[in-house]
Amino acid sequence: MNKAIMIILDGYGEGEKSRFNAVINAKTPTLDAIKENGYSLLKTDSEAVGLLKGNMGGSEVGHMTIGAGRIVPSMAKKIYDEIETKKFEKNPTIVSMLKGLKENNSDLHLFGLMSDKNIHSDINHLYKIVEIASPCAKNVYIHFVADGRDSGQKDSVKYLKELKKHIRNIKNCQFLSVSGRFYAMDRENNIDRTNMALNAMFSADSGIKQEDVEKYILNEYENNRNDEFILPKHVESKFTKLNQNDYIFIFNFREDRIRQIGKSFEELNCNLITMADVGGVNSEVVYPSTDVNNTLSEYLSQKGLKQIKISESTKYAHVTYFLNGGREQPFENEDRVHVPTIKTNDYAKTPKMQAGKITNEVVNAIKKNYDAIIVNYSNPDMIGHTGNYDATVKSIEFLDKCVKKVLKFAKKHNYLTLITADHGNSEQMKTKQGDPHTAHTLNKVFCSVVGKDCKLKKSGGLIDVAPTFLDLIGLENSKHFEGQSLIQN
Repeated sequence: MNKAIMIILDGYGEGEKSRFNAVINAKTPTLDAIKENGYSLLKTDSEAVGLLKGNMGGSEVGHMTIGAGRIVPSMAKKIYDEIETKKFEKNPTIVSMLKGLKENNSDLHLFGLMSDKNIHSDINHLYKIVEIASPCAKNVYIHFVADGRDSGQKDSVKYLKELKKHIRNIKNCQFLSVSGRFYAMDRENNIDRTNMALNAMFSADSGIKQEDVEKYILNEYENNRNDEFILPKHVESKFTKLNQNDYIFIFNFREDRIRQIGKSFEELNCNLITMADVGGVNSEVVYPSTDVNNTLSEYLSQKGLKQIKISESTKYAHVTYFLNGGREQPFENEDRVHVPTIKTNDYAKTPKMQAGKITNEVVNAIKKNYDAIIVNYSNPDMIGHTGNYDATVKSIEFLDKCVKKVLKFAKKHNYLTLITADHGNSEQMKTKQGDPHTAHTLNKVFCSVVGKDCKLKKSGGLIDVAPTFLDLIGLENSKHFEGQSLIQN
């Protein structure tokens, strides 16, 4: 039995050579040497991770797929399928909401990210909710949360125009607030940001006029605030106050970035509905979670192996909760290390993030003789999302040094290492038009093995990562995994 480390370089993709490919252009002698010894290219998007065709992957589905060793159909696909077959409007939670709106002459507040990238939400789901709810509600209020990360930095005007077309003939549907996701979807306990979004949402104070929402967003661009950082602003409407029979519907289906504001919604004394389960938030749920059992972590635990997960705040949930199939509690013999992320309003200012501290924690775990160590470095993704090419290069160059240090101690203590990523991002820092590219990509990621003389398959998917990791340790593949080891014996 061997001891092994899995290193996940979040957002580190393999793209075409270009002057704005931070992965290729960064000086990374350690990672370059690893790749020279052979690697597999893994698919991380679309059906390969349970998404719709053409959808780019993300950290949630990436880690879920890695941990499950099989394709887990995403919430986005499930909702899409049920809207297509008209099962969505027959969902018991939806039916109950429509009945409550009609019987009590109540208002409906719709909160979620305006995007069609299926990372956190899909604006098409919003269209469907407005369609079926507006005939029942007194008023339908939309809280417009601009993206700027999973979509282009200035794409919200496009989404706004599309949304206006959908609601132009719905007289009881209005905007009530606009905010960048930096404020409305904070997940790192920056309560001041959340409160700014809340104050804009339910304030009775004067705000911008309905017809000036686009003008306001364009003005924010002029002030160098792209979609992600648009300052929360109230929109004047028929709204006076929130009543106990009113409804707030969070149509985001990914939970990590709605948990914080969801807890605040709980305190507003009205009906709260969420598209998916949100841990720690008391709401009516349209699509309750179904446990993904028999994951990599569960398998290691059943074998009596001692494992540890290490990450900073930005990806801590991914390397624990999502990797474990949506399970909050650790398995037996599973330890976790959470390194708080440096608080900043621009990750480009801290390109190293907490990679140094994470590396030290990995070294400590090696010294403590854990059987399996799984670590996430979030730099390529979080700095890549800023669109700042130079900062992303710096972050990857520092990351290369961190990997070198880990491998040095791994070799000294007879650990084998698997290095991979969950999706692409930092390998494409500019669009073809020369604008900052802040979203994930459809590119594949590499997967390499260090410390074992072996040949790897040329291609595969994230479902193959867990079986490969088990192969390194010396365990047979789980019967529950669809993936196979990438190591060719």
